[in-house]
Amino acid sequence: MAAAEPESFDRNGSSSKGARVNEFGNPEIAQESSIDEFAAPEEARFECPICLAWLRDPVLTSCGHRFCRNCIHDWLQKGNAACPVDNMKLDKNKDIFPDNFTRREISQQRTKCPNIVRGCLIELSPLDVEEHLLVCEFRPPELPDHEKLRCIFVNIGCYEKFEDDPELQRHLEQNIQQHLALVSQAYSKATINQSNESASSALAQANFWDPPSKQESSSQLNQDENMQNLLRALYEKIVYLEQKTREQDIIIANMSQQVSNYSTTISNFQQRYCNGSFIWHFNDFKTKITAMRENMRLMHYSPGFYTSPYGYKLCIRINLSPKDSNYLAILLHVMKSEHDHALDWPFCGRLTVTIVHPMQSYKNIKETMMSRPELQAFNRPIHDLNLKGFGYTEFASVEELLDQEFVANNQLIVKVNAQPV
Repeated sequence: MAAAEPESFDRNGSSSKGARVNEFGNPEIAQESSIDEFAAPEEARFECPICLAWLRDPVLTSCGHRFCRNCIHDWLQKGNAACPVDNMKLDKNKDIFPDNFTRREISQQRTKCPNIVRGCLIELSPLDVEEHLLVCEFRPPELPDHEKLRCIFVNIGCYEKFEDDPELQRHLEQNIQQHLALVSQAYSKATINQSNESASSALAQANFWDPPSKQESSSQLNQDENMQNLLRALYEKIVYLEQKTREQDIIIANMSQQVSNYSTTISNFQQRYCNGSFIWHFNDFKTKITAMRENMRLMHYSPGFYTSPYGYKLCIRINLSPKDSNYLAILLHVMKSEHDHALDWPFCGRLTVTIVHPMQSYKNIKETMMSRPELQAFNRPIHDLNLKGFGYTEFASVEELLDQEFVANNQLIVKVNAQPV
């Protein structure tokens, strides 16, 4: 760990001498995101309405809309004779023109290589991305189809395949709703099958009217009475099936809601019952470091975790050191919880912060610190989290973390152990 001059910083960036443990101001919380900048241009005028990516070989229609040449031609060849935006009639031979002005504008734009998740930091024109991907040193290896990684939800309908772990993790992060929908559908099908078996059994046991046999004499049952009995039996069956259908609809709706909340419930359970020992997987490390170097006020926060089921709530903050952008700052914030009225304030306890090496635990970077009740960082929170944090401004060198392979699969593992005393 790099030696840092002990200072404390306020929201305005002013500093004062203090202990090695530093107290920070808290700028606006930055939302974490994973955005494919190549697939989605920032300006809508450079986006093809069909493929929703950068315009490639842009053309302009007679009704004033821009498309990729291949996209609009494929659209018209499929039997669609109208613009997909305003439904105006289009003739591919008369109503589509090259848009060289937009092409020049796009060539002057800059986007990041899609392999940024693997460490490629090159910025280039969107028109050159496809050519660059063929020679990018960070491109994933081309594997035969049977060796590619499958989505973990393959058994319930997601058949996507990936070259490496970063692509798989990115797919899982960006398709949570789709995967939950697949889980819900699979569960619903299983429930319906079980219900159908039960309904079939019940119908088999029900004593409904049976038509008279052919051998019976017509004199045994009047034709009008026979028709009335038939209609009554059919009505009973319809009512019975309608009731069963409504019951199944209610069951399916309830189960779908439970499945959609399942992931959130598990996450909240783990955070509440971790007993102050929380592990944060800081994903997309290289991209976030680059973004924080471009904007020094950008910070990332972990989910909140508890020292006990009814104890204090804290979270981890990661940002670059305001003194030296080559160092990583790690601080803890006390958060507001529903049990604050029953706790003793200010918070007093031992805080241990560890950057975990994924392969060699003896290389772990670990520091233990005691809380300081006189600091605002440990007072009872007024807002969602205290405006002051507590930790180290220069916990570890970014280059050291990369060189010594602390970052595996573009992920940094941070462990915190918070024990009140």
